[in-house]
Parts: sequence; structure tokens; C-alpha cells
Amino acid sequence: MYSDLLRFHSRPAPFSVHTIDLLWTDPHVARQMLRYHLDPESDLASRRPRSIDSMVGWIDRRFQLEGKAVCDLGCGPGLYATRMAERGADVTGIDFSQTSIDHARSVAGERGLSIDYRQSDYLTERLPEQQDIVMLIYCDLCPLSPDRRRELYRQVRFSLKAGGRFVFDVFSVQQFEQLAESDSYGRRFMDGFWAPGDYFGFLKTFLYPDRKVGLDRYLIVEPDRTREIFNWMQYFDTDSIAAELAENGFVVTDVLDDLTGEAWRPGQKSFAVVAELAA
Repeated sequence: MYSDLLRFHSRPAPFSVHTIDLLWTDPHVARQMLRYHLDPESDLASRRPRSIDSMVGWIDRRFQLEGKAVCDLGCGPGLYATRMAERGADVTGIDFSQTSIDHARSVAGERGLSIDYRQSDYLTERLPEQQDIVMLIYCDLCPLSPDRRRELYRQVRFSLKAGGRFVFDVFSVQQFEQLAESDSYGRRFMDGFWAPGDYFGFLKTFLYPDRKVGLDRYLIVEPDRTREIFNWMQYFDTDSIAAELAENGFVVTDVLDDLTGEAWRPGQKSFAVVAELAA
């Protein structure tokens, strides 16, 4: 056990291990993620309803959603897609989690909304073409490694029509500067989030100041199995995200407060980016 914990506390190279699919393919964890998505008092998986309403509102005011083709990447249980469809958008929602997609389809059916929900990996599966807007919301760009972000940008370029917009948000470097390395441990750690039965959970947080990258590394020890989950997070400033987008065929047109759509003032919160294809 000592050697296992020693290895667990060793600092891996940034983005050297990928386990993000475990959050969506493990049946119990997927149900827990959906529960957090739908919790109106929690921001852990999705923003609270009032914040989602605010964000969809400014997107509608800015781009006039009615009649627009919108692709919502990482749509989860359809919290944004539902609202955009209710405003008249032609929405395609794509998510890796079958649990979330099943819930989103159920809501669309109950509300009589025609939303094309697809359970797939938006990094590898063909995206719909001729989209007016491609969205990636709640900082879902940030867990992706640089090579996976490049693949995402390639996919978005394929999906957007001429004059279309890529709308997403990212965590800021000011948020990174408030973080600290830490260790946590507990029985049924995070109140049973990781497994339905008994287990012990460990969390080690690593920071990489030169790269503005954080890692929450989890070790989950159950009676019959042991798992590790690597939750990477990239933090950006306006210059770094603009440079990365320029290298991948985009031009930033706006940097905005992600909840209001007003000009972003640098601070300890995430910000939204609107980009278009470079000429």
C-alpha cells in the first residue's frame, strides 16, 4: 500500500494521463454527475438555472437564436439546448454520457421540442455542418490537453458555416492564482459520489504555475477494485487563448463576461470568448 500511495503522490507531467471518460461511462458516477447537473442549488456540474438563463439570454440578444443552427458540444442533460430550442434555434446537442443524453431527450419530448441529441465524442465523431453557432459551455475546453484542443478546433472549423461563431468560456489565470496544492482523504469520500458501496477516497491537488495547469488526482479504493481519476484544468488569460485560437484558424472578436455578455473585466472568474473563422 505504501508504494501505491507514494506513486499516487508523485507529480505527473501535465496532461500525461487521460481518464475523463470514466466520469461518463461508469454507471454510478454518470448518475451522480446528472444529479449535480440538475441540482438548482449547485454549480458543481452545471451553473444554476438563473445563471443559465442569463447566459442564454445574452447569446440570444447578440445572435438572434430564432432560426439559427446551433451545435451544443458537451450538452449534458440539455440545460442550454432546451432553452435555445425554446427560443427558436435548430439545436444539435452532443454529449459523451448516455445517461445525460437520455435525460435530455426525455425533457425535449415532454416539452415538444425537436432537438437532435447525439451520444458521441465530439472530438472524433463527425459534427453537423453549416452551423451558425458552435457552443462549448461551462469551461469544457479547460480539461482538454493541448493536442485534444487542437482536435476540437479542427472539428469546430468543419462544423461552422462562413460567418459562424464559436462561443465558449474558460477559467482565468486569476482563478488559478487563488489555488493551492492540497491533500484530502475520507471514507466514502465526497459523500458516496464515486461508488454505491463502501470505499476510501484520496485527493491530491497539484499545480503547475509555469503552465497555468491544475490537477485533481483521485484514488478510489473499493473492496474489489482501485481506480485513479485525473481531472486536469487549463487556465487562460485573454492573450493566451487568442494566440491559441489564431494558431488554429480563428480570430477572437469578443471577450465577455460569461453570465451577462458585457465586456469582461479581468478578475477571479471565468470569461466567455466569441471567435470566428480566420479569413
